[in-house]
Amino acid sequence: MNQHDAATASPETFATFEMHGSVLVVKVQLTEIRDTKTSYDFRDVVLAQLARQPVVHIVFDCAAVKFIGSVGFLAFLGVRRAQPTGRIVLCNLQTQIREMFQICRLLARNEMDTAPPFEASATPETALAMLHAQ
Repeated sequence: MNQHDAATASPETFATFEMHGSVLVVKVQLTEIRDTKTSYDFRDVVLAQLARQPVVHIVFDCAAVKFIGSVGFLAFLGVRRAQPTGRIVLCNLQTQIREMFQICRLLARNEMDTAPPFEASATPETALAMLHAQ
C-alpha cells in the first residue's frame, strides 16, 4: 500500500497483530511510511490494538517496508511513548532503514550506544526468543 491509499484504508492494511504470551507481534503491511497522514494513521492503529489488550513487549515485523521517511520515525516513537516500559524490537529491516534508525540513535550502532528506544533482530522468531529469554 502506498501513501495515497491510506485515506481509504482499513486497519488491516496498516498492520496485522498476533499475541505470543505478553508479546504483541505487529506485522507492518505498509511498503512506505513517508507522509504525515500515513505515519499517524499507522501509529493510531497500533495504539488502538495496545488499548485492547495488555502487552509487555512489542515486535515490529518490517519485512514489507521498503522506505520510511523522517516522519515515519514519529509513528514508532509514538508507540514507544505510549509503551514506556517493556522492549520494542524491530525486525526484517531493510539495510538502509536500519542504518537510518542507527544514525538517528533509535537503534544502537555499537555497544557504546546506551538505552536506544528500540532493539533490532533479524526475524520475528529471533525477536521472540530474545524477549522470552530475559
